[in-house]
Amino acid sequence: MLQMVKRYGLILAAAIFVSCETIDIKGLIAPTGDVVDKRFEKSMSLTKNQAVVKIETEERYTFYVSTDPHIDSTNNNLREFATRLRNDKTASFGVVLGDCYNRGSALPTYIEAIEKRQATDAPIFSILGNHDIYHRGWDKFSETLGASVYWFDVQHPSGCDLFIALDSASGTLGRQQLSWLGKFLAEQRDKYRHCVVLTHTNLFYTDNSQTGSGNMALEETAALTELFSRHKVTLCLQGHDHYREELMLGGVQYTIIGTISDSAKQAEYLIICLSNEGVEYSWSISNGRE
Repeated sequence: MLQMVKRYGLILAAAIFVSCETIDIKGLIAPTGDVVDKRFEKSMSLTKNQAVVKIETEERYTFYVSTDPHIDSTNNNLREFATRLRNDKTASFGVVLGDCYNRGSALPTYIEAIEKRQATDAPIFSILGNHDIYHRGWDKFSETLGASVYWFDVQHPSGCDLFIALDSASGTLGRQQLSWLGKFLAEQRDKYRHCVVLTHTNLFYTDNSQTGSGNMALEETAALTELFSRHKVTLCLQGHDHYREELMLGGVQYTIIGTISDSAKQAEYLIICLSNEGVEYSWSISNGRE
């Protein structure tokens, strides 16, 4: 009897050990990276509240968007995304809307294994997702990719477009980031033709199965949608929930993009064109081929 108890005890201990190695149990309850206000403060210290880059392009230009690659043993779909982007002469840059990590894997450089086959060096911007802060992921993200809250300019012949990256990895923007966003839009939005907001967490999905890093409170969603409408945000791009949805609210286009993970039944990414006429885009299904 005692031997049986010991045997089951060893099996249980091994199961817990394996689970802790593959799943951040503590992170499912409360994110293990720095809390959002601290990440915001560090981001502002990294960017000095200045545009991280100014991209020059044509009046009408294209950019690519994907999300939730959840890189584990392979990253074929993400490599296809980056390769196609950098061989598209109309494309100015790309964006990955978070959840690059899976079980503490290494962050992608987006250049490894494809640099010999790319025609351009178009940048790819990263947004912080909830999986990216598990297993002390924020430390790796900030060291490798930089700030979680930042903005950049896209300059075209008649003016400029504004892109704002937000940190929603903890299921909230936090008080400091929300205050900064309201002030920033009030002071800067009128200087730009289009304003595009990039964030990981889906503002509208109410599933809280991911607890501390799940979706936003309805009150925060209401505050953000009112803010975006008041300042005439053109487009808000989101990921997180691994499904596609498109909706219009208060004059703002909200587009939720499905996952580009290699394990997805139908991995996808989005090709967007901005011009004086507005927003056009097309969906592309990834097959993991370069």
